[in-house]
Amino acid sequence: MTFTVTGVARTMALQRLEWVLDGLNAAAGWGHDAADVLDAGFLEAIAPTDYAELTGQRAGDFAPLHLTAVEAGDHTARARLGNHTDGARYWLTCTVDPNPPHRILSTSLQAEVPDGLTPRLPMDFTGWQMSVERPGQLIVFAGVPGTGKSTLADAVGRESGIPVFAMDWLLGALTPFGGRHLDQPFDIGYELLTTLALRQLSLGQSAILDAPVEDELVRRRWSTLAAAAGTSLTAFVTVCDDPAVHRKRLATRDRGIPGWHQGGDWADVTRRLALFPVWPGAVILDSRQPLADTVATVLAELRSGEEQELGQGGQPDHHDHRAQHSR
Repeated sequence: MTFTVTGVARTMALQRLEWVLDGLNAAAGWGHDAADVLDAGFLEAIAPTDYAELTGQRAGDFAPLHLTAVEAGDHTARARLGNHTDGARYWLTCTVDPNPPHRILSTSLQAEVPDGLTPRLPMDFTGWQMSVERPGQLIVFAGVPGTGKSTLADAVGRESGIPVFAMDWLLGALTPFGGRHLDQPFDIGYELLTTLALRQLSLGQSAILDAPVEDELVRRRWSTLAAAAGTSLTAFVTVCDDPAVHRKRLATRDRGIPGWHQGGDWADVTRRLALFPVWPGAVILDSRQPLADTVATVLAELRSGEEQELGQGGQPDHHDHRAQHSR
């Protein structure tokens, strides 16, 4: 039975990819036509019978196939296979000759996370040590959409000269590459922010992170990251205690982030607001207050935290010294 992919352009690359997928799906009698499907240069590297045998062996790990993504261009197509026996996801890529009869020039089957790479960052940085002569600051602006966290983060970044890394800008940059269809976009966003924060802190520089941060595991991760760099996490949670004002901001904001939406879904925001976990020790800021006043409050809080850490003989104090501002 032929494996057929739907929902994408029926290019020759896709049709040749389907032929390979048939083999990985353990189609009966597959590979008898390999000499006609594979390019001469391909056949110099492996005999058609050997390729059919190798694909049949791999079918034992994949069949029955489960595709989680397919991309098809004129000359290259690839599919993500999500059911390998080792639990990992793999990408199958097929490249074809642009000239008829469009024989296969190459195929590759590779784990989504190939072997031999440096391990990903830990979910908890406890025990990590960074050799930083004078630690920077890790500053987070959190809150549900429409509460003014990005406006405040940007303003504080301008005043302090500290770079601001915003999740929405990072995810928007992925949109041209299928970012809106990724399985776990927020997990990707938090991983990118964690990597950028680690890089800044490892250089002895500060970073401002702008994201909702509803996940308490992310909060814990960033707190341990700051501690590993010899500093502490300073968190600000923005709120808007007037629902009418909050809803109007959400509906009328014009952010101009490439690849990202302008407004927001009020029903989604109210649901997330009801579930938003309390962040012990975070500074609560009501964005209805004048922006200049709120920026001054934030900068004073950051100066206070920095002075307290320097007051420990250059060694940061990881206890929470942040004030809880009233809403």
